[in-house]
Amino acid sequence: MLHSDIKLLKSSGEIVTYDSNKIRETLQRASTRPETIESVVTALETHLVDGMTTREIFRILKHELKRADRHAAQRYNLRGGLLRLGPAGFKFEKYVAAVLGAYQYDAEVPPDEFSGLCVDHEVDIVAKKDGHIIMIEAKFRNRFDDVVTLKDIMATWARFVDLMDGGKAGKAPRFDEAWVVTNGRFSDRAHMFGVCKGMHLIGWSTKERSLARMVDHAALYPITVLDYLRNYEVERFSRHDLMLCSEIAEADPNRLAAELGLEPIRVRRIVTDCRELIDGKRHTGHLLTE
Repeated sequence: MLHSDIKLLKSSGEIVTYDSNKIRETLQRASTRPETIESVVTALETHLVDGMTTREIFRILKHELKRADRHAAQRYNLRGGLLRLGPAGFKFEKYVAAVLGAYQYDAEVPPDEFSGLCVDHEVDIVAKKDGHIIMIEAKFRNRFDDVVTLKDIMATWARFVDLMDGGKAGKAPRFDEAWVVTNGRFSDRAHMFGVCKGMHLIGWSTKERSLARMVDHAALYPITVLDYLRNYEVERFSRHDLMLCSEIAEADPNRLAAELGLEPIRVRRIVTDCRELIDGKRHTGHLLTE
């Protein structure tokens, strides 16, 4: 059977045809060298069986990539790293705000609620750019196949409308846009409603804007892409609000070890890996620049 005839089962139950070009594209986003991409794809295709799951494809791909290029494999582990943010106690909202900051947005997780015309509302993230004030709802999902539903999008839209009315009445800032950002995906009806209302929907791989591409482009990898980290180590970094490799790469390892109460040799490895993750993006020309 030709590789182009292999059928794969997605976690959603959808049947898709194997496409090596899509595999190459995901590896390119992780700044994998061209020769490594070809060797990994060749190794992967020796395991292909009609009817296997995309989750199994992902597992094999990670294994082969790790054998060929450890740091590319860590960059490729972005989605798995994001899933560990929740159990680590690091707020997804804070991570999204950091990503937007790299794109020159003035973004923060506000400490207080805002007054709508009718009731007060909690806003996950407020971002400002070019004179626009943006209300952002951050929807963290614990599984790859979890969706943001129509009900979620309609609830966000209702809050946005009440906040806009509150702004007109002078009770709150005048929000100009409503965004929803998720590490999952949007249901078809949620996507239709959001687009119809002019909302910005940023999902793992949405057509309009992809969170994965934004993170890869800006090299804002969470430390949890380092899959060898123990849970208690992740918790130590989280308690000190240090969860971005870009921040840890700039730290002095010995001082950081003392601050976190971890073994210096262990922290040196973590800092070194973070530096090499960022350098890998810079050397391939994919790192976002000011």
